[in-house]
Amino acid sequence: MSDTEKDVVSVVSEEMGALLSCRPLGPFDDFFQEGGDSLRAVELITRLTERYRPSGAGEADQLGSELLTVVFDDATPTGLAATITRELGAA
Repeated sequence: MSDTEKDVVSVVSEEMGALLSCRPLGPFDDFFQEGGDSLRAVELITRLTERYRPSGAGEADQLGSELLTVVFDDATPTGLAATITRELGAA
């Protein structure tokens, strides 16, 4: 895992914890198992897309779409961070 991805994992962990009103989640803690729900997941995606907004509107939409898919498959900070760093690298 690159330093950039580690930084993104840390931010995602903190955002998840803030939404759940708890400590930052661990890198492999599942957002839904820790008390998250679909409404909070959408808020999380919104926050992350705004924070890591790629330069163009189309790229931001792409990042949001990718995160929406991933959050229901791998709702861990590590899973979301991998998507963010991959999308930012492609932008």
